[in-house]
Amino acid sequence: MHEAMFYPAGSARCLLVQLDFGAEDVRVLNANNEVLHILPLSQLRPAPKLAATCREVMLPNVGLLSFKPTPELDSLLYSSDKSQWAHMLENSYQGIAISLLLVPLCLFIIFKYIIPHAAERFAEVVPYSAINLASTHTLKALDNSMLQPSELTLSEQQTILSNWQLTLSQLALDRSYYTLIFRKSDSLGANAFALPNGTIVVTDQFIKLIESRQDLLQAILLHEIGHVEHHHSMRLISQSLFSSLVIDYFFADVSGLIDAFAGISTTLVQNQFSSELEWEADNFALKQMKISGLDTENFALVLEKLMKTIPEESNIDSWLQTHPLLRKRIANARAAQH
Repeated sequence: MHEAMFYPAGSARCLLVQLDFGAEDVRVLNANNEVLHILPLSQLRPAPKLAATCREVMLPNVGLLSFKPTPELDSLLYSSDKSQWAHMLENSYQGIAISLLLVPLCLFIIFKYIIPHAAERFAEVVPYSAINLASTHTLKALDNSMLQPSELTLSEQQTILSNWQLTLSQLALDRSYYTLIFRKSDSLGANAFALPNGTIVVTDQFIKLIESRQDLLQAILLHEIGHVEHHHSMRLISQSLFSSLVIDYFFADVSGLIDAFAGISTTLVQNQFSSELEWEADNFALKQMKISGLDTENFALVLEKLMKTIPEESNIDSWLQTHPLLRKRIANARAAQH
């Protein structure tokens, strides 16, 4: 007889029972030695054996048994090698060594290739109605928190919008898809950003930073168009979600130290994803500037102006911020001239 805990199906109860194994069946008896169930051994569904942890056996339509392992019970429940795969792996030095190599390799492949590819495919099939709805709500939320009405005069806005339409006419793009709006923002400062539905927001502080130079504004707006054309917002959301799920799957079941590491890892991975998207938007802008006959030096100049508004960057910053280092982006813009 072997003592076990029995969890009846459809009940929150936990009963102390005795197991009486025969040649072809097992009897589950209560504390009064009354037979509760008789099941053929072939119907038992044991969970994979793992070290000295309690064995769990599912009884179809009956419940779950949990009991301490013994060699005798293990020989009855795990008669084939297939049912002992986890136990065999954890006791195999060769298996452990291979796992130490394969797990990091698999993670690298997942984060480097699989997740970006899946996110890109996902972003392409999201309907415009959903993108527009998300963008509209995002803009409303920003208007209620970080953005204020623009203080640019109507004349200044009209001049910028006229040049904006001229820029769009030089590109093989749907002009009706894109909208340029102006806002003031003390928290964002000199900035420009694109929403997934083609709405591009430029702050008053940015217009002041570039001294209302239309050629510099064209360069940065083409960068924002690149974000929209390549579905960067939806890709970043997808990549962030997928990377969080993968990290949680691999690390969420361990100690708080690993939980902290997982949080840091998620940030680093997402920042690298975002950096790749920034490079893609940069190169889109530089390519379109060449096609339109615009001077790519303007892109480098506008980045230099932005660089003066932030603290000096170090190489470590490239891992801890969402954008590539500005000095590298400036060098990339100047290299595009050749």
